[in-house]
Amino acid sequence: MNKMLNISEIIRFAIKIEQAGYKFYVESLKRIQEPGILELFQYLADEEFKHENIFKNLLKKSGDFTPPESYQGEYNAYMKDFIESNLFRHIEFSQDKIDQIKDIKEAISLALDFERNSIVFYTALKRFIDGDNRQIIETIIQEELNHIFRINRFQQEYKLVL
Repeated sequence: MNKMLNISEIIRFAIKIEQAGYKFYVESLKRIQEPGILELFQYLADEEFKHENIFKNLLKKSGDFTPPESYQGEYNAYMKDFIESNLFRHIEFSQDKIDQIKDIKEAISLALDFERNSIVFYTALKRFIDGDNRQIIETIIQEELNHIFRINRFQQEYKLVL
């Protein structure tokens, strides 16, 4: 398979996802009153913000990218389709779902969905990256897994069954 994406493209996607995650957690905080989940979601919002800044620094170091094309505009057409079918759907998740939060279980369920969707997205992107840059994607995936572990610990502590 051709490696159509450069690590800088992946990092740009990661920044957008972290921004969407931050918005999801901050907006969710306004709808939740339970102290335990407030603390968890504030932590997750802070993590998303921290990750966004990490990714912005990585982007500065990633260099420029000239994609291989069979015809002029191929890469832009491909990227437009890819982003619309994957990234924008992921970002819309947070915007559409925030208003649906009515209780702590829904908030936790949506947080888990958001983090899982991030992992699926990054895992799918790995196939477009050359071997030397796959470690960056693995690091991003590990960060998202850490969020899931934290949410799962919260679920166990508060004995929430979804």
